[in-house]
Amino acid sequence: MDIEIRDLSEENIDDALLACTPDRIKDNLLYKQGMEVRKKWLLHTYRTVGPCVKIAYVNKIPAGMIQYTPLHHVPYFSTKRRDTLYIHCIYTKKDFRLMGVADRLLESLVKEMKQPNPLFGNKPCRLLATSARERYGSNQPSYFRKKGFKSTTGNLDAGLILRLYKPSPNECLDIPMVSMSEVKEKGVRIFFNPTCQWCIYLNEGVKRIIRELNPGIQIEEISLFDDPEEALKRGVTCRVTYVNGKPAFIGAAFPLH
Repeated sequence: MDIEIRDLSEENIDDALLACTPDRIKDNLLYKQGMEVRKKWLLHTYRTVGPCVKIAYVNKIPAGMIQYTPLHHVPYFSTKRRDTLYIHCIYTKKDFRLMGVADRLLESLVKEMKQPNPLFGNKPCRLLATSARERYGSNQPSYFRKKGFKSTTGNLDAGLILRLYKPSPNECLDIPMVSMSEVKEKGVRIFFNPTCQWCIYLNEGVKRIIRELNPGIQIEEISLFDDPEEALKRGVTCRVTYVNGKPAFIGAAFPLH
């Protein structure tokens, strides 16, 4: 079995989408709309920041990917660090699991980040960070823990870190623990992340649930990358839906209350 790891380029951007598209959902219209949202984000990030995905090919077929950006380019996190890479997600398609695809992706990323890197002004990266939030249908936190990531104090959505170098005294990740605040407003606001191609599909699931309860309520969708100021004001660092000023759904379409 031949596993090849390639960085994202404008030529293979569709492979980055295919590498995390389950066969059962690939023809769904809403899912396809989400793929276009993510593709737009990938192109913008590639052109303005740099390569943000590594794609694994098994026998030349896109089989998995790992997606990342420097932490200071994630606009809904407030940080002064300029030496930390944030991993948004890692995924292996079902037919290629238990083949070491995810391990090869992570190993390739770690090796690259230990070298002087243009993402960090040609300096090495010191920390990798990712979310410790458990999400329905995802085992990513447990995977990263098995690979040496450690829990850290502060924000749950950057709650796992891997140190690439011996830490300096008092070194820590400077993203504070926050709780999503309530605000005075009417209607529904869905804060979603364009880094995930499930975004539109999940948004529509939330809308469907809400409209069954209140058909006439006003609903607005807000990208965490396009309107980070509103997210920062509320302490939002993951996808969440506000209903009449209160956070009511966190994650996909599962109500808090």
